[in-house]
Amino acid sequence: MRKFSLLILGIIIFSTLLLAKFIWPPYLTNQGETYVTINFKTLDENIQVNLYEENVLINEFRSLKKGLVHLKIKNLKPNTKYNYEVITNDDYYKGFFHTKNNNTAKFKIVVYGDTRYYDKLHRMIIEKIIDENPEFVFNVGDLVENGNEIKYWNNFFNVIKGLNCFYYPVLGNHEKNSKIYYEAFDLPEGGGDYNKQWYSFSYGTYHFIVLDSIIPLNSKLFNKETQWLIEDLKRNKEKYNIVFYHYPFWNNSPYVWRKQNFELEKNWRPIFEKYNVKLVFNGHVHGYERFEKNEIVYITTGAGGAPFDKATKKAYVPNTKKVVYGVLEYVVLELSKDKIKIIVKGVGESASYNIHNVKPVNKVIDYLEIK
Repeated sequence: MRKFSLLILGIIIFSTLLLAKFIWPPYLTNQGETYVTINFKTLDENIQVNLYEENVLINEFRSLKKGLVHLKIKNLKPNTKYNYEVITNDDYYKGFFHTKNNNTAKFKIVVYGDTRYYDKLHRMIIEKIIDENPEFVFNVGDLVENGNEIKYWNNFFNVIKGLNCFYYPVLGNHEKNSKIYYEAFDLPEGGGDYNKQWYSFSYGTYHFIVLDSIIPLNSKLFNKETQWLIEDLKRNKEKYNIVFYHYPFWNNSPYVWRKQNFELEKNWRPIFEKYNVKLVFNGHVHGYERFEKNEIVYITTGAGGAPFDKATKKAYVPNTKKVVYGVLEYVVLELSKDKIKIIVKGVGESASYNIHNVKPVNKVIDYLEIK
């Protein structure tokens, strides 16, 4: 009887601790010169966030309600490193962030995508990104398998745990324009649903634009988005513009559902060419591809953990410059005032394109400089 009682007590204690853990460990969004947002999700009580500058406690945030927390911290100093800790009754997290430095001559970001549901493979990439220590990260869509199912989001935010940089998402077809997606991310104001279906922000001499390519092209909403894109590019014509959206114009996948997006190309490519877009990032195709047309580089980085597309078409489509399938990868951008350095890094590989047979690797699969 005593052993049975101890077993029941152990189960109760374990269950209580399990419930007290962060459902979504802290992650960072919406970096500004004088503000940032720290996000997390917990059902625990007595939540407290402490903020430190040079190891000196400068602010405490209490009376935070359990659930999904978006703590927007204001009145910060530009180009400053802060440490923070999130404390609850039964959990603890420590991290750091940098406020935006618009006067910087050089900074680093990472782009990857199509992370879906093979969490072990996604984590392989995250661990490498942590080592890169970028300013921020873009995920070009299909973050999760089904955006309407909370279990996938729970897994996703646990996989990206430990990223001490800001996370910017792009809507893919697997997000299904879910309300959970919009609730999860505090983002710069843009347009569409919740004013963040598409959005943009600047950092130094660069301007980053995130679009929703899943919208039906014959809809009023797509026309509204396209007009917003034009106006945004006009306002930032003196900057180097980099664009992100999920569906690529072209691809070399042999799968019949990977159709060329000629209608999307017809609507957006002339705009990109007119308004100083230098670089475009896409996902959807589960591999790495690079295209170049009329002095714009188009990169598909869709091997972030989703099942690999197998092989390629017998003859590459026009504008193709590089194709690598079967390699788990991410893209590093080193941005300066006179050039963009692009390094594509492979962290896992499957010779048979089998996602269950990925072997760790450490190699550069593409390199390019844009001057």
